[in-house]
Amino acid sequence: MKEMMIETTNLTKKFKGKTVVDNINLSIKKGEIYGFLGPNGAGKTTTIRMLLGLMKPTNGKIELFGQDVKNNHIEALRKIGSLVESPSYYGHLTARENLEALRKILQVPKNRIDEVLSIVRLTNDANRPVKGFSLGMKQRLGIAAAILGNPELLILDEPTNGLDPSGIHEIRDLIKNMPKQYGITVLISSHLLSEIDQIATEVGIITKGKIIYQDSIEKLRNKARPKIAIKASEMDKAKALLLTKGILFEKQENRLISENANDEIVAKSISILASANISIYRVEEKRKSLEEIFLELTNGGGIGHAGGSAS
Repeated sequence: MKEMMIETTNLTKKFKGKTVVDNINLSIKKGEIYGFLGPNGAGKTTTIRMLLGLMKPTNGKIELFGQDVKNNHIEALRKIGSLVESPSYYGHLTARENLEALRKILQVPKNRIDEVLSIVRLTNDANRPVKGFSLGMKQRLGIAAAILGNPELLILDEPTNGLDPSGIHEIRDLIKNMPKQYGITVLISSHLLSEIDQIATEVGIITKGKIIYQDSIEKLRNKARPKIAIKASEMDKAKALLLTKGILFEKQENRLISENANDEIVAKSISILASANISIYRVEEKRKSLEEIFLELTNGGGIGHAGGSAS
């Protein structure tokens, strides 16, 4: 059984009587990259702020590393690195100088600066003033700062927000290496389906403050399995004939639909129908995209591919 890094029970936050996080139960295990996905305004950042002790829950329980945070939030936070919204830095200082200021607070060895600069691929730019960095480089410096204290858990709130495709690719590669290469579990929030699909091992979908899906990204992809649609003459006769051969198709409008037909079954079905002189007009694959599945789950809640602000 994998160690639990984050577990919430009925976590709730209300502002002026309005519920913005509604009884959510997160479950994040060691070694996962957990994609926290939802439209802007869904409650992602509010949840993250509660996890980090920046905001007090109205109700519910938070456990970090298997311990209730009510009595040991400070101790738990020592094992967490985070980047919420924009990274903080001194523009006139170099990347190395920025990290040195933080290192003194965290009291980690000096050589840790070179380690994190290498991890985020900023070694060659370590002695440049940060004000000359691109947005992607500043985000990578923010992640370097977040992992400077050797955290077991890294929490990133919309880390690719506003980045160009090159910057997004850099951050994505960086995050994907965290669990295996550095032993860091990652919680990453995003409103971008494409990002979560390419990074996460597990996914939680939040909309209007409620978690509506929580499972592996693979199980979510399985919901996008293709359906086979056959259009033929004498549809009722075709369906009954296939059923006698142990092949199940459902009749939907003017097509026979199967959710489980592989290439072999399709070929066999066509052969059976042709042998019975039933004309086959069309065979097509109907694949539901992950975008469509998310939009169904969130009732068209606005999960997209690019742009937008954190929620």
